[in-house]
Amino acid sequence: MLRELTIENIAIVKRESVRFGDGFSVITGETGAGKSIIIDAISLIMGERASRELVRSGEKCACVTALFDKIPPHIRKTADELGVNFDGELVFSRELTLDGSSLSSVARINGRPVSATVMKTLATNLLNMHTQHASQMLLDDENHIEYLDNFAQTEELISNYSNIYKQALDGEREIARLKKSEQEKRRLSDMLKFQINEIKSVSPKPGEEEALEAQVAKIRNAEAISKHVRLITRALYSNEKGLSAIDLIEKSADAIEKLGDVLQKSPEFLKTLEDVKIKLEDIAETVRHECSVDIDDPSAALDRLEQRLDAISKLKRKYGATVEDVIAFRDDAERELSEIEGADERIEDIKNDLKAVYARLKDAAQKITAARKEAALALEDRIGRELASLEMEKVVFKIEINQLAGYSPSGIDGVTFLVSTNPGEPLLPLSKIASGGELSRLMLAFKCAFAEKEMTPTLIFDEIDTGISGRTSHKIGLKMRESAKTAQIICVTHSPQIASLADVHLLVSKHETDGGRTESGVIELDYDGRVREISRIIGGEKITEKTVTAAKEMLSRFL
Repeated sequence: MLRELTIENIAIVKRESVRFGDGFSVITGETGAGKSIIIDAISLIMGERASRELVRSGEKCACVTALFDKIPPHIRKTADELGVNFDGELVFSRELTLDGSSLSSVARINGRPVSATVMKTLATNLLNMHTQHASQMLLDDENHIEYLDNFAQTEELISNYSNIYKQALDGEREIARLKKSEQEKRRLSDMLKFQINEIKSVSPKPGEEEALEAQVAKIRNAEAISKHVRLITRALYSNEKGLSAIDLIEKSADAIEKLGDVLQKSPEFLKTLEDVKIKLEDIAETVRHECSVDIDDPSAALDRLEQRLDAISKLKRKYGATVEDVIAFRDDAERELSEIEGADERIEDIKNDLKAVYARLKDAAQKITAARKEAALALEDRIGRELASLEMEKVVFKIEINQLAGYSPSGIDGVTFLVSTNPGEPLLPLSKIASGGELSRLMLAFKCAFAEKEMTPTLIFDEIDTGISGRTSHKIGLKMRESAKTAQIICVTHSPQIASLADVHLLVSKHETDGGRTESGVIELDYDGRVREISRIIGGEKITEKTVTAAKEMLSRFL
């Protein structure tokens, strides 16, 4: 249950802590006193989007903190699934910070930062709030299926259905992709064949371009290369005009061998010289082999190489930045061409697979429909009983479930809430209801029905008495008082009848500080305070002895 709400620097609230009791609490106050600030603060805790206007003028930071206790087991389980660990109590906080024209927000639970999604998910399990916006949502026929599904608890059934529905959509999209017009298929097929043949006519190989460029460089620099090759060969291996390095090593080896009797390391030296000789021979042979430009017609060879490079370059300009990209393009084109040429066969395979998918989809959809129909009967009965307790016993509420023309993301059902507010009148969609009072009572009936199903610990109503008479307000107050036996009820109201039935009465008022600023505050009223406030609601600015007597009479019924 919501035990305490602390508001700092929100609108005209500097700092205020509001404590709530277990049962039925009402919040009253003059228009503009700051009642809506409490609702806005709770909305922030419920993960709603923050606006810059909420931050008190002249301040850079604002904060709302909510303390919850007596957490039910099913919400403890939800918290655990969300990774929120706690012992006994939950403390939600929402911190707003202004930085120039931008607003940042940080959500915390028990001091640890959490995502807005985690906060919203957990908070909506703890709180259920009715506002004028919620009434408008109820009027929108498109939301009715969601209301019914929440009551029917079809999450698992719809999740299973959604997975099958996605398979069906994927199959249909694949068929549509393959079912291009014959003219388009021929055009694409011809283009792919041309591209494939163009690449195959050159048949580039990975690394070929670099090898060709190296050969071109070798031919263009043939004279300089030959000069260096001859120099290396003469210096290391064979020199007609003098001794090469290998010749000198061999002579040195002969001399060391003759010193064998006096040179203890002669065997080691001889081995080293032999190793060096072998390495020099290897260097000379490698240079001769790799740098040889033994071509009869270098000019013709250069033309052939450059033509090959030009052919590869043209392919790269059209099909990829590298030879590897060109080859990959060819492979992709061959696969696509294969798909086009085998499209009809592939379509038949997919259609055969889809038969089984649609059979499973139909079965999954029928299970959802059955669950909805069963839940619709229960919800109709529950709403009917709730409405009867709110002096709407002659109102008929029905849930219409119609089969759609095809499958939708949530099944094959269209759901519409229908109501007849007077005997003999036809059932009409909720959106046709003109009376705000009737809509308020319907919304209260829905909240009470869903609260029991969802086991929401705290229900908050913001001015649910709008547009209703005193007698009906009394009935609504009685319903809230009754609901407060199993849930915490908090109601912002202008109705003296509802206010007189509460266990706790909170008054919101505003005053001017010594510094000339307006601030809003909340106090819990004692009996005398309740008499004064209810008298004010009844009589306005002019409080007479009769209004005071009426206020006391209202309070005497349950105090």
